[in-house]
Amino acid sequence: MGLKIGGHIEKVNGKELSYSQFVERYLVKNQPVVLTGLMDGWRACKDWVLDDGQPNLSFFSTHFSNSTVQVADCGTREFTDQKRVEMSVSEFIDYWLEFSSKEFDNASTHEFDAKSPLYLKDWHFVKPTCYLILLQLSVGVNI
Repeated sequence: MGLKIGGHIEKVNGKELSYSQFVERYLVKNQPVVLTGLMDGWRACKDWVLDDGQPNLSFFSTHFSNSTVQVADCGTREFTDQKRVEMSVSEFIDYWLEFSSKEFDNASTHEFDAKSPLYLKDWHFVKPTCYLILLQLSVGVNI
């Protein structure tokens, strides 16, 4: 027995919807809605993603290669969570490309050793200056 979800969620061009219309039609009624078109001009939508929907790894390597990031080793647990490891963005991308090019039988049982999948959650950069660079590159704002 599972949860059954039915109905239709309306899609609305957010550029054609005023704030007061949004409040009246959706917010007050607690009605879900998918707003489209609001990020069309964001550089991140063009720079970070290739035409096929895959992440543009060369963009991240070019702009953030030496930045330190924290990744989760999905094959190793520490207490109640995955083991955390720090590495540069270029190291993570190289690891990702190597890992995704191979097939492993049971990667979740391996220790952190080039066979264990790594997860970089939300691109959390350790160094604060990366946040400013990321903001500048995502929305095109000079800081």
